[in-house]
Amino acid sequence: MASDKSIALLMYGNGAELGNFELFATNTAGNLVKDKKFSSSDILKVKAVRREEFFGTIAKLPSGSRIGELHVFSHSIGGGLYLGYHDAAIEQSREFNIALYNGAHNKIPYFAVLNTETGGILTDHLFSEPLKSARDLYRAKFSANATVKLWGCNSGINHWVYTDPLYDKKTNKLIRLVSDQDDEASFYYWRALNTANFPKPSVAQALADYFRVPVFGATSGSHIEVLHHQHWITSDAFRKSTGHWPGSSSALRLRPDVHGYKKFLPSKVA
Repeated sequence: MASDKSIALLMYGNGAELGNFELFATNTAGNLVKDKKFSSSDILKVKAVRREEFFGTIAKLPSGSRIGELHVFSHSIGGGLYLGYHDAAIEQSREFNIALYNGAHNKIPYFAVLNTETGGILTDHLFSEPLKSARDLYRAKFSANATVKLWGCNSGINHWVYTDPLYDKKTNKLIRLVSDQDDEASFYYWRALNTANFPKPSVAQALADYFRVPVFGATSGSHIEVLHHQHWITSDAFRKSTGHWPGSSSALRLRPDVHGYKKFLPSKVA
């Protein structure tokens, strides 16, 4: 193990309204080289919009290499990361299952939701097969002093409660979000996840326990910041100052709206 090479693994999903996450990964890679943490040849940058792609990348790391730093650029949806955010195929599959089970006047089962959300790394996935039995394989891919950083929103929020929407049938405007299992809503889907492993840990804490390494995550939403005249400012402030949005040559980062990234330590011995 002492001879294993430490590498930085940077994985990114779909950025959607937060922009192209590859740009953030590229900026972070440059900073790791600038700070002399890793050489450019020891940094691996991978796009992963499916859970299988994410864990498959870790499982297939070259022999003799271990992860020193894992950086993940992703949206967070509920108690988990969502690499496949706004992915058309996943959304179609979700809509199909919502229509299928609601049409049958039957609640969709817990595992049917987990299997549909192929673009998510939900805390429930870590407690379920096949990931539950594979954790020792993934733990062995990290170096002794490894860290993980989840760049983006809400990954440090604990006790997430999933909800389904209730829309006005005439205007299609949202009336409220429904968490009660038997309350009226426009459909029953996300609430199925509240039927197991409840209350939910934050995905940052769940991954810290799963990989057995410290994980940094946000306890709020996040925004884009741009390095402008040696100062980090919001993308809105950058546009106001320059008259245009930041481009691919800009130094970018994702910053939590409240505080910074919180450190989550492994809490379980398993």
